[in-house]
Amino acid sequence: MTMHASNTVLRFAHTVLLVLSLGGSALAQKPPAKTVQPLLLAANEGAAGNVDAIEIARRYESFKQIIEKTLGVPIALVAVRDATVLRGSVETHAYTLVLSRPVDILAEAIRDFGYQPVVVAKETGNALFIVPKDSPIRTIAQIRGKSIVTPDRYSYMWRIAAAMMRDNNISISEQKVRTMRDQAAIGWSMENGFFDVGVVASFSGVGRTWEKRGGRVIAKSRDLPTVPLIASPKLSAAQVAKLRAALIALDSSESGKAILKQIGVAGFMETSPDPFLDLLKWLGDLEARK
Repeated sequence: MTMHASNTVLRFAHTVLLVLSLGGSALAQKPPAKTVQPLLLAANEGAAGNVDAIEIARRYESFKQIIEKTLGVPIALVAVRDATVLRGSVETHAYTLVLSRPVDILAEAIRDFGYQPVVVAKETGNALFIVPKDSPIRTIAQIRGKSIVTPDRYSYMWRIAAAMMRDNNISISEQKVRTMRDQAAIGWSMENGFFDVGVVASFSGVGRTWEKRGGRVIAKSRDLPTVPLIASPKLSAAQVAKLRAALIALDSSESGKAILKQIGVAGFMETSPDPFLDLLKWLGDLEARK
C-alpha cells in the first residue's frame, strides 16, 4: 500500500470514529421527556362540616386515582372552601374538574363559563328549616319576625332559604337573620335555644340527624341536584364520556362502592345542564355575586 493510500485509510477511520463518538454523545445527552402538567381537580365540601384540606386529600385520594387511570393524565387535588375563590377560578378555567356539594357556583359555571356536567349524585338534597321539638312554629309562614340562623350570607343554603322565603312572601333582608359558617354550629345553637329557626342542608350531619334526635323540620325545599362533577372545556367530549362511564360504574363493584363511601356518595348518574339552569332560574337574583 502506498503512503498516500495509507493516509487516506487513516483519515477515513478517524472520520468514522469521530462520527460514532458524536452520535454516542448525542444519544447520551438526549433531552429528558417532557413533563406532563397535572390537571386540577377542585373539591368543595361547603359548610356542611368543618373539613380541612388534609381530610379532603385523604377522603378523595382514591377517587382522584380513578380519574387519573381513566384519563391517563396526572391529577392534582385542590381543596377549596372559599366560595369567592371557587367562583373566580371557574371563571378563568383554572380547574379542569370541580366536584362540590354546594351546587350554585357549578350551575353558574355551566351556564356562563363553558363547563359541562359529567355526573351528579343519585341522591338529591334539600334545604331544611328546623325548629326544636317544643317550638310553636309549624310552617315557614310563621317565621316572620322570629330569630333565624342560616349559613353564610350569599352561600348556597342561604340562597335557597331566601328563595323559599320569597315564595312565601317573606323577605330575608327584613328578618332577624344571623349567619354562621359551619352548619354544625347552627345545630348546636338551635339545640341550646339561641334561635327560633335554623336553616341547614339535608346532607349535613345536622340535617341527617335533626328529626332522629327529636327536632322538627317545618319546611323542606324542592329536591336539588347534589355533588355534581363538572368539566371545563379543556376536556374533550370523548374524555368526558369516558370519565362519565367510569364514575357511573363505581357502584357496580365492591372496590368502587368503597371509594363512593369514602366521599359520601351513594352513586353517580348521568345528567344534563337543564337541572342546573332550572335551579338558577328559581334562585333568581339574590345578590349572590356581591
